[in-house]
Amino acid sequence: MIESICGLQPNDFVKAAPSDSSYIFTNDPSFIPLNLYDFFGRAATVNSYEECFYYVELGFEPDKLNIFDISIYLILSAISIFGIYLIKKNRVLDKVKNTLLKLKKYNFNNLMKKKYLKSIPIMYFVILNYFLFDYVRTKAVRIPRFIDEYVSLASNYNFFRTADFNAGEFIGGSYSIFLTSGPISAIGGVLAWNFTSNIYIARISNFYWLLFMQLLLSYLVAKHIERDYLPTLFLSNLILVLVPWWQGSLYMIGEFASVILFTNSIFLLNKYRNLSLILISTSVFFGKFLTLLPVTVFYLSWIIINKAYKRILKDSLFLSLPLIFWLSLVYFKAVDYTVVQYLFDLFELVIGHQSSGLDVGGGFGNIVSSEAFSWNYFELFRIGIIPIIVGFLIILNRKQIDSHFSSISIPLFLSISSIYLWFWLISPTKWMRYSQHFTIMILIYLTYVLSFRLINSNYYLFLTVGSLGLFLDNNKYLIYFLAILLIVCFVSKKQFNKIFLSYMILIVTLTIDISIPYFEKNSFGNLDYIIEDCRDKIVSEECLQAYENK
Repeated sequence: MIESICGLQPNDFVKAAPSDSSYIFTNDPSFIPLNLYDFFGRAATVNSYEECFYYVELGFEPDKLNIFDISIYLILSAISIFGIYLIKKNRVLDKVKNTLLKLKKYNFNNLMKKKYLKSIPIMYFVILNYFLFDYVRTKAVRIPRFIDEYVSLASNYNFFRTADFNAGEFIGGSYSIFLTSGPISAIGGVLAWNFTSNIYIARISNFYWLLFMQLLLSYLVAKHIERDYLPTLFLSNLILVLVPWWQGSLYMIGEFASVILFTNSIFLLNKYRNLSLILISTSVFFGKFLTLLPVTVFYLSWIIINKAYKRILKDSLFLSLPLIFWLSLVYFKAVDYTVVQYLFDLFELVIGHQSSGLDVGGGFGNIVSSEAFSWNYFELFRIGIIPIIVGFLIILNRKQIDSHFSSISIPLFLSISSIYLWFWLISPTKWMRYSQHFTIMILIYLTYVLSFRLINSNYYLFLTVGSLGLFLDNNKYLIYFLAILLIVCFVSKKQFNKIFLSYMILIVTLTIDISIPYFEKNSFGNLDYIIEDCRDKIVSEECLQAYENK
């Protein structure tokens, strides 16, 4: 535990033994200061490994659940219970119920028929995106340097200019197996870098590339089942920032683009099969190779459940097109690889990678030595429990899903389960960025079942909206606000009213959540961040050193 919080123990470390409160720890300039807290809410800022070791032994941690947190939760719970009692005593629900029954004909379509309401969605969309842009800009300016960002941007910038997938010799040269974030991961960042050479603008541009991809694919999904696109448009604008450690979209690493492409392709499989298969394969070979696990599980289970064995040969043709194209580039561009050696080394990398767990001790039991041990309880619940809840929702609501998307529910469930179980039971590192392979999938699934009204039970609806709401990131107390409004919303007898109203409550709550940082800050982020040594040539030793030291 001390190592996970304070870092590796120095060779010459001697444990401090303060005799009284006047003892002063020596500051270590190379140690990044940490804020630690104990159960009673006391705080300590440690400035050396010695000081950190001392306080962690006393029970201090970065995200310690303290007595004040417990008190707040108890007080809010008591207020909620008392509020429900007052609502029941004063028959507020009956009054709200009568009002809602008068609104039973309202939905997105007939609301837009009223002239005085037509401009509201446009105005709200503009407001939402104003706060979203500020939220993304602030994050882009504040996140620290990350070597994977440089590797992804440099290799993909080089790829789109010269077809040479190369970030420099330090990472293996052309088409190195260590370049794990493929070209679709950084298209937005590459475009912005080409015109500005500004790392902040590249980060923001890459986020909007991923958002554009999600909006375009969600439009095709809505068109496929002939449903109104407007609800999907609003929610798709928000789900990317709900993903735990969503700054990976700014760093241009491969998880986001790969999973967005794969998940949407699942929902397009019935209508645009050949296109869907090409996109699925692209998500693996031009995105993130780890996506191969859920892709394989999904496809094989879909074939078995639908007994579509005759399709395998034809499907293999479309699935292999991106791979053939990628291996052709390896053949013509890679200096140190033959195609066979490339595939062999890639297999060796996957098996031997520190996160794979295939050749080292991993498992849930080793969570103490993994990154997950440093997460707070909220993150553990979002990444550990909500996927299980969503898994049950997929199974219990499968008839509605399959009636529109042709028997994808069980394969989708198995696909999510495969990467979830790998993450929690096999991977020894449990890096949060790898959890995005299933968290993005469940967020897109929840978005579609809610936006397209593919829910046949009040309980499923409550769990769907609640699961989405639990991913909000800035003010956790908004969850109480959301829960109370949903309870009030559920008094309506009409199923459609409940879906429509709960959707509106969720959208407003999520918008409030991303707008909070806008009102809390004193200044806007400065986007002026040009690394001069990278302006002329990004793939160079000078640029790499400047990026690491800037």
